[in-house]
Amino acid sequence: MTGQHKDYAYLPEDLLLQMLEKTPETAKQLAAAVEFNDEQADRAKEILHDQRMIQICQSGEYTSSIMAADGANIIEHKTGADILLAIAVGVDGLSDEESMTWPADARQYQQWQAVLPHHVANSRLSQGIMFLMELSILAENDREIRIMDGSHLTTILKLNSLLSANDDEAADQPYVQSLSNFLHENYQKVIPDIPDIIHSAFSDNAVIGLAKYSSSREIIDTVLSDLEIKADDKVFMSMILNENEYTRPLPVGQCDKDREMWKRIHIACNLEINDVDNADLNQRLDDALKSFKITDEHESELYFCYYKPNSFSSAFRFEIKKDLAEDTARLESCFRSLKRQIISPEIREPYPQYLADVIAKNISFGMEAVNQAISNDPMLNQQKYFELIVPYRTN
Repeated sequence: MTGQHKDYAYLPEDLLLQMLEKTPETAKQLAAAVEFNDEQADRAKEILHDQRMIQICQSGEYTSSIMAADGANIIEHKTGADILLAIAVGVDGLSDEESMTWPADARQYQQWQAVLPHHVANSRLSQGIMFLMELSILAENDREIRIMDGSHLTTILKLNSLLSANDDEAADQPYVQSLSNFLHENYQKVIPDIPDIIHSAFSDNAVIGLAKYSSSREIIDTVLSDLEIKADDKVFMSMILNENEYTRPLPVGQCDKDREMWKRIHIACNLEINDVDNADLNQRLDDALKSFKITDEHESELYFCYYKPNSFSSAFRFEIKKDLAEDTARLESCFRSLKRQIISPEIREPYPQYLADVIAKNISFGMEAVNQAISNDPMLNQQKYFELIVPYRTN
């Protein structure tokens, strides 16, 4: 054998050392991404105050009638097929009462599981069904404040992905049949009824979107565009807002980028569904989003604002409906109510949102239980099926 050689690496130690050597540079990049100076902050506050963009949430009434919904999904890739599992849960916030009941005609939790042939579109199906379940839990409830985990935009994009899986991934008949079975078994509905599920949540002003993460720069790229701020709105507002301050609610689409996005936003179905006219379905899907879309004659009726409840917390991005945005008394009551659900610096969101997230993350334990039940099936535990029901790769 010819050529130069080097010593065999000590793994993973040598790899970790290489990572650590690059960390100082990564830290500098992070610092540059969020950097702003005191002069920028002072000037930003001055501009926002001059335009009456910063308001103070006054003391007053609040409610403990609060809940949050969240979901999770997972796909177990077996050698023979995929097992899809999605869950959604709703939980109440902290209350002065000892216990609370759940509305009799409302779901507090849902799960869906199915076995499908291997297909790249299966992730679209499990995610989309998860979002449908979350919307249903929110819409069916009667709490005065109902927290949707994340932005309305994310939900719209995922539902569009669910229904447009023929764009580039050619969803096949098992995909469509599984979606149909889910709707029939859980809601006595069919795929053309999906616009009703969307509209019931999106039209309810008790449902607010509360994003833990947001890259939006709608304020920075418009009102504060001359300051050359590198951070996003949520980061910057966390730094300059004081406790109990919030930004005046504005319709989404303030900057050119977001405005174009909300002009184009849509949910369209291209699935091949027996006896379904997709043109009619797509019109109804468009109608379900009509109030949120921006046109030359119409501003979006979805508003956003940032609120900082405590000195130790970051600013929260709220997405709210127009009538709540224009009702200052009710909006500030909503802020005060959510502030009471933030119980410590370690929990970075209102308690019901945190708890719903914790419960949803336990989906992996649910999949373990499903796997155990499958392995105990009298037919599948035969030796000849063993290779087909184990994961396609070593765990």
